[in-house]
Amino acid sequence: MSLQNKVLAAILALQAVILVVVFWPRSSGPGIQQFIEGLEEPDVVSVIITDGEGQSIRVNRSPFGCVLPDADDYPCASGRLPDFLQRIVPLTTASLVTDTAESHARFNVAEDRFERTIELELANGSRYKFYLGTSPRGRSGHARLAGDNRVYLAPGLSAFDAPVRADRWVDPVYFSAHLDQVTTLTIENASGKIMLAKDENGEWMLDGEVPDTSIDQDEARRAASNATSIRLSRPLGNQEIESYGLQTPVAVITVTTGEDGVEQELRIGPTMAGYDGHVAKSSESPYYVVMHSAAARELIALTNESLLQPPEEPTPNAFN
Repeated sequence: MSLQNKVLAAILALQAVILVVVFWPRSSGPGIQQFIEGLEEPDVVSVIITDGEGQSIRVNRSPFGCVLPDADDYPCASGRLPDFLQRIVPLTTASLVTDTAESHARFNVAEDRFERTIELELANGSRYKFYLGTSPRGRSGHARLAGDNRVYLAPGLSAFDAPVRADRWVDPVYFSAHLDQVTTLTIENASGKIMLAKDENGEWMLDGEVPDTSIDQDEARRAASNATSIRLSRPLGNQEIESYGLQTPVAVITVTTGEDGVEQELRIGPTMAGYDGHVAKSSESPYYVVMHSAAARELIALTNESLLQPPEEPTPNAFN
C-alpha cells in the first residue's frame, strides 16, 4: 500500500471513530429518571399516535380493554393497550443521545420531522407528548419529550411498535366459521347463486352441476376457505351509511354450520372510493368494516363454472 493510501485509510478510520464517539448513546449520569416521570400503565386513559404523513389513530381505555372511538368504540384486541404502554412506562433517561435542538431533524424527532408523535392522556387530566424517531438498532428508537431538547435511546420501542393502522390494534379476522363445521355455503353475486354443500364424506357438492362434469374439490375448498375467513383493513363504525352500497350488495355470503344449521351472513358492497376496499357487514357484528379488495374480488367474481373440473379432452383414435 502506498503512503498516500495509508494516510487516506488512517483518516477514514479516524472519522469512523469520531462518528461512533459523537453518536453513541452516553450515560446520563447518576441522576437517571423515568422518561415520563411517575408514569404508570393503568393511569393512561387515551393514546393518540400520528405518523410523519399525518395519519393518526386514537385509542381509549375501556372497562373491557380498549376501543377505537373514531369507529364507534370498535373493540381492540385483548391486551393490546397495556402491551403498548408497557413499552413506554419502563423508558428512562439512561442513554442520552444528544441535547441540541439542531440535531432533532437528524434523529427524526423534530416538530416538523418525525416517525411518530405519541400523546398520552392520564386519568388526572395530565397530558404528555413525545416524538419517536429513527431506530439505531432493532426494536429501539430515539425519543424526545415535547419541549425538551434532550434525545434518549428508547429500548424496545420503535415506530413499528406504534402503529397508526387500525388493523394492528384490533382482531383482524372480522367474519369467520370453522371450515370443518360448515355444512352449506351460498355465495350470491352478479353471476347468480353458487350453492355448495358437503356430502357424508366431507366432500363438496355443487348444486345444479352440469351433466358430465364434476366439481373441482381443490377450487371448492379454496372458495370455502376464502368465504369463511374475512379479514378487515379498518373498522368504520356501527351506523350504516347509504354510500356503503349495502342495500344493493355486490355479493352476499351465507354460511351454515353445525347440526342445528346456524346461519351467518356477510354482505359486501361495491368498491368505495377513498376506502381502498369494499365495505362489508356481518350478521354477527354491529360494526361495518372495510375488507381487503383482493379477498372481495375473488368472491365477487366467483362462478359455478369456475368450480368445475375442465372437461377431459377426447383421446385421439390412432386408426382414424
